[in-house]
Amino acid sequence: MNIITHNINQTKIAEIISDEIIIHSPQDSLDLLGNLYYQDFDKIILHQSNLTPDFFDLK
Repeated sequence: MNIITHNINQTKIAEIISDEIIIHSPQDSLDLLGNLYYQDFDKIILHQSNLTPDFFDLK
């Protein structure tokens, strides 16, 4: 997993780049959010390919 930093209008944005699924569970997403918040990121860009397909099952 790589993090690309974008600075737009004084907002620090993390773009997550990975060849594999990195969000498998709610805990994975909380861990990622906490880690990025600790690194002073304000927003996150996640690509669909990095999320488990179950993420989009909104039942």
